[in-house]
Amino acid sequence: IQFKSAANPSIPKPIISANDKLNTSTTDSSKRPSRTPIIIIPAALTSLITRYNCKELLEDLKYLSTEEGKASGTKRDGDILIQRKKGNLTVLYRITDDPLRLTSQDWEERVVAVFAQGPAWQFKGWPWSGNPVEVFQKIKAYHIKWAQLKTDANIAKWCVHLIELDQNKRHLDCARIRTFWDSLDQFIAKNRPTLRY
Repeated sequence: IQFKSAANPSIPKPIISANDKLNTSTTDSSKRPSRTPIIIIPAALTSLITRYNCKELLEDLKYLSTEEGKASGTKRDGDILIQRKKGNLTVLYRITDDPLRLTSQDWEERVVAVFAQGPAWQFKGWPWSGNPVEVFQKIKAYHIKWAQLKTDANIAKWCVHLIELDQNKRHLDCARIRTFWDSLDQFIAKNRPTLRY
């Protein structure tokens, strides 16, 4: 740090870096809340969407198997940020497979979607008593499955948006995955309009 006084040029004046300004001007309690939406994906590697393929699926609208994602060598520890291209804009979304780490403020203001699997126990420890019916009234729910396979009984009875990928018509993946973004945009506009989307 150098100092120079306006009255006396021989006395140096403090030089404050951008980091110093950030550290002194804001504290944790005065930070503005994040406006980045949160999407929850299953931790189970048996799901068609996992931490190993969510970027390709949601950014590129292209299905890549979990095995292919793992084989690519990309490390996917912690939460994942994806960049969605929307016209001339790029919008960030936070992807997590560990919903128990989310704060009550995250649940109330930022969690916008969950990719569900069949078992109800996956919602244990969630707000709203972990009841899928209540959860899906607050958060938009999705399920990705192969079109050739039967829909899980729980998924069929819950209010879940199905995204069916065809193993024999992979060229349709993009259009089918795009339905996710279309319906999520509508949900956010209606229920979480202060978020970036």
